[in-house]
Amino acid sequence: QNRVRTLTGKEIELNVEGSDQVSKIKELVEEKEGIPPAQQRLIYGGKQMVDDKTADDYSLEGGATLHLVLALRGGGSGGGGGGGWGAMSQSEL
Repeated sequence: QNRVRTLTGKEIELNVEGSDQVSKIKELVEEKEGIPPAQQRLIYGGKQMVDDKTADDYSLEGGATLHLVLALRGGGSGGGGGGGWGAMSQSEL
C-alpha cells in the first residue's frame, strides 16, 4: 500500500501495483477524493510524476508517500511554474 498526502495533510491509502501508470494512480485518487486527474500533480522524491510512466519507473516502494498538489486552471500569463500565490503566507498577501 502507498499513501498520497494532500496539502491539507490528509493521507489517502491506495493499492498501487508496480505496473500501474501514474494516470491510473490519479484515477484512484479521483475515486477517493473527487479531484479530477487533470488537476492533480503527484510528486515523489521531489519530482513531478508523468502520467504515462509507471510506479516501477519511479522505483515506488510499498509504504511510500506521494504528495498531491492541485494544479488549478486559472488566469495568469502561462506556465510560470512553482512559487506564486500558493507559496506566500497569509500575511504576505
